[in-house]
Amino acid sequence: MKFFRPTENTKFHIDYSWFEENGQDVRVLIYKCLTSEQQEQVGAPGQTEMYDYVDEQTGEVQRFDQVLHIIRTQNAKDPNFLTQRTPVFEAAFRIFLLNNNQPLTANDLAVQMKRKPAEVLSQLSGRSVYNGIRPIFDA
Repeated sequence: MKFFRPTENTKFHIDYSWFEENGQDVRVLIYKCLTSEQQEQVGAPGQTEMYDYVDEQTGEVQRFDQVLHIIRTQNAKDPNFLTQRTPVFEAAFRIFLLNNNQPLTANDLAVQMKRKPAEVLSQLSGRSVYNGIRPIFDA
């Protein structure tokens, strides 16, 4: 497999298949984005209510659980959910949860993280994958 070096304009996303391939449950990582109070409210990961979500851009209806509902409705407004002190991989993961995993460039992520694009790119472009964050390469 050839290694491609991403640039600041390469788009990234959460590759959900990475979790399955690596024997991890993405729901546990998503659950960890909640505050302890929110975790008590919803119970164990994967055992929560389901909600319908309408994508404002496409009109597509998607189903997601109570954890994502809380992240998108409550945590999105919380200034402590995403700060400059949040590690890059964690911040990127949270941004993708908030935006329904719409691909973003390192430049786009840097703006939301209030960091330099080169810093974001250096963290996301290594050979190791963290939190399922991977670049998208056009064939």
